[in-house]
Order: sequence, then structure tokens, then C-alpha cells
Amino acid sequence: MLPQLFSGYVDWPAWALVVAALPLTHLTIVSVTLYLHRCQTHHALTLHLALSHCFRLWLWLTTGMRSRESVTVHRRHHARRETAQDPHSPQVLGLNRVLWGGVLL
Repeated sequence: MLPQLFSGYVDWPAWALVVAALPLTHLTIVSVTLYLHRCQTHHALTLHLALSHCFRLWLWLTTGMRSRESVTVHRRHHARRETAQDPHSPQVLGLNRVLWGGVLL
């Protein structure tokens, strides 16, 4: 199934697709951590405008997250942590729902 899924786009073996996915996944994690969390939510870091645009584009392409929505939800999390109004509290909602239930991070 996997070779037919990517047929015509990339003719790589399955192991090469996994190896290619690892740095792309890492780039997404770095984008969330540096751009969304440190730079946008907490203003603890100032990034060059071009780098910010690259991070924002990458996150939009790979996760569909919008910066404004992510910042709003994360700030609400800090303001109301571990209460019923916390949008992603594992103590209130349970870890399975937070990780797999579609609750915004």
C-alpha cells in the first residue's frame, strides 16, 4: 500500500520515507517550541521577521495551526491551569483525551 500511495510523487523505498520524516517532524517540534511557545505566547524570544514567517508557514503547512489561536489557547491554559476551564489539563480531562481527543494544545 505504501509504495502505491506515493507513486508518482517520490519513488523512494519505505525506509527512506521514514528517514525523511524524522527531520521534518523535528522541524515541526522546533517550530512549535521556539516560534509559537517562546516567541508568540510568552514573548521570551525575538525572531527575525523572515524566520518568523518561515516558522508560521511551516506550521500552517504541516499542522494547520494558526498562531493566534494557539497563543490564545495556551494563554488560557496558563491563566486557568488545572481547573475545569483549562483547555488541556491532563488532571481534569485525562491524559488520553488531551493527547488523542482533539483538545487544542
